[in-house]
Amino acid sequence: MTKVRLIRNDGEVLEVDVTGYSMNITRSVPILNVPVLGERYGVDMNMVSADFRLSVILADDDCTASNTEATSAVGSIDFSALKDNSGGSHAIMMTGDGGATDPADINGYFFEIETAYTGQNTTRKPVRVVFDSSTASHSAVNNPPITTVGISGATTGALIASRIKTALEGAAGQYTDQLTTGGGTNFVDAFTITAGVGKNLSSNCKLTFTATEKGKEGNNETPSFSTNFGKNTPFFETFGGGKDRTCKSAGDKLQDLIAYVGNASLAGVSGRAIGGPANPDDPKALIEADISLATRQTADYIVGMQLPYNSIVTSPNAATEDYVERNFIIVTGRSNADEQDSHANTLSVSTLFDPTNPFTGIAGTVVAMGFSYNAGENVYEGDLTFQPIDFIVGT
Repeated sequence: MTKVRLIRNDGEVLEVDVTGYSMNITRSVPILNVPVLGERYGVDMNMVSADFRLSVILADDDCTASNTEATSAVGSIDFSALKDNSGGSHAIMMTGDGGATDPADINGYFFEIETAYTGQNTTRKPVRVVFDSSTASHSAVNNPPITTVGISGATTGALIASRIKTALEGAAGQYTDQLTTGGGTNFVDAFTITAGVGKNLSSNCKLTFTATEKGKEGNNETPSFSTNFGKNTPFFETFGGGKDRTCKSAGDKLQDLIAYVGNASLAGVSGRAIGGPANPDDPKALIEADISLATRQTADYIVGMQLPYNSIVTSPNAATEDYVERNFIIVTGRSNADEQDSHANTLSVSTLFDPTNPFTGIAGTVVAMGFSYNAGENVYEGDLTFQPIDFIVGT
């Protein structure tokens, strides 16, 4: 059986066993019959409809498998690059690296980070990090937890990142406010911080925050930056990838599908816009779509599918006709012919799905389902209809 992955809006994956599937792709080509001449003229406007009908068996998971374990949410801030890409790329941020932002330009500005614990209740305040360009020292206050990071003389992304890491891992990251379910009050109780290479620089200018409490509660829309950052906002990625232990019974999976198809709400946008992927790294992007709305209302909306197949042409051992697994893709819009066929489909079958990137799987949603159950058996058999959609707007 083929393992097909249905991807939710928050990045969680429901894996189902497929015994077979049918794919239907139809081009709309209106035909005009020309009298007298006896000829037929057509106009092809590249209007294509498609759907996949999957024959599915839902069975109990093997709960001994390691991929059923909970994972931690991860977020990052990259001080080598600016978030704004109006020029078609992310410009270098700090003056010491060749950018335009000086420590004085972000004096008094702040960003906030929610933990898995604080994010569950609006009365619990996130950790706030405030920049102070008049000093190189760090300090902390409580209720709410605020760390002031001294950035005097920190003209490079690596120095900014180092100052923040030092502050949050030291005394300036210790509070009396509770940050974890277990009662931890230090920033390092809630996160581990690693410094690494950024988009534009090889120095340790990117901070990656990994939640110590595993599970989807760690997914949230922080780090968030005060509005006065404006054009000086660094490139960042909000917390995602956290998921709970995922070992499920056949009935659990059916109940999930009932929720995902029967009453899921998108309340936003997902996918690609006409003219190019809604991707902050793509200079052709028309909009920047929020593809990971980690809120209670929108988390379970299905935004994509990864349907694997065996490829020879992209195999490193193609001469011996060894198979390598790839996910089917549907590339739409004005793409070159050599950018959408089997030769172009080079990403691993285990690639994380991104609805703004057509090479990671097929963006769309499940539009219909039907299942049957025979008493005494611990499996459910039925069909899912998945409709590829490049760009979805929901309310």
